[in-house]
Amino acid sequence: MSHRKPPVPRPKIRMKEAEALVRALKTHQVDGIVGERHIMICRMKEVEEKLENSRDQVRALTARLQFLRESERTAIARELHDEFGQTLTSLQLGLSWIARKVTSQQQVVQAKTKSLSALVTTMIQSVKRIAVELRPGALDELGLVKTLQSEAREFEGHIGIRCRFKTNLGKATFNRVGSVSIFRIAQAALTNVSRHAQASRATIALIKRNNDLILTVHDNGKGITKKLAHSHNSLGIIGMRERVLALDGTLTLRGSKGMGATLTVRIPLSRIL
Repeated sequence: MSHRKPPVPRPKIRMKEAEALVRALKTHQVDGIVGERHIMICRMKEVEEKLENSRDQVRALTARLQFLRESERTAIARELHDEFGQTLTSLQLGLSWIARKVTSQQQVVQAKTKSLSALVTTMIQSVKRIAVELRPGALDELGLVKTLQSEAREFEGHIGIRCRFKTNLGKATFNRVGSVSIFRIAQAALTNVSRHAQASRATIALIKRNNDLILTVHDNGKGITKKLAHSHNSLGIIGMRERVLALDGTLTLRGSKGMGATLTVRIPLSRIL
């Protein structure tokens, strides 16, 4: 008769050790996952900070470039007015003197003098117009609101497209940098309307809303595609975006086929007061 040994009971201590080991492994895995996520979050925050710093640098650089551009425009406008303007005026006076000295028998000389005088007058007007476009002196004298109102009238008179100006601002004054930027944006937008929109009407609006100044330019032309609105090849749109970026603003350009296009610029008042 054989004698079997009874099974040895599993020690409870080994079960506890196994459970402890499983818990340790799970905890280690969780710690590893948490650690990896923490590292990823830290890296993402670091990237975001670097990106924001880069944006700040781009804004500062854009503002500096805009300042230099306007300074160069002012210098060129001054040279045109002082040098070319005075020279053409002297030439005009000289032609007037010749016209007075010419006798009635010298009809050929009279006709030539009159023709040259008309040409010089046209050149003087062109120099004045170019100088004003380079440096809108009316901004200093009239302010942004009245200058935009005048720009709408001149656009309608020169181009033949009916242009209205609307605003809820009275005698509000803005700093020179902000005023020039907004005026240039409106100018560029009207240029695009005259060249590409095939419109019969346009509207400029300058509205104060809460803590923002909003400029809109709308036309009833052929519209604009989404691709063109976001194109990086349109120098006019790029120039407007650069000016808006320098003022911490936003620019949107929307339109649909046959329904016209609308440019909307929103700039914090704190950046232009």
